Amino acid sequence: MYVLDTNNARVQKWYPGASYGTTIIQATMSNPYGLRVDRFGNIVIADTYYYRILSFTITCRKWNFSFWISIL
Repeated sequence: MYVLDTNNARVQKWYPGASYGTTIIQATMSNPYGLRVDRFGNIVIADTYYYRILSFTITCRKWNFSFWISIL
């Protein structure tokens, strides 16, 4: 679930059962009001006092780890 925190001008992602959210967007916004996820997965926010619509693309980075096992 995405939560728009108007007072702190940020968007947080909350997972089911979580006791806190992770900030995924923090931008210069003035009274952001209204959040929508479009059909492409972008987060669209109405920035009220700056009279603009903001669109953010959320991407995930996949980490590849290599492990070396040394047998003596």
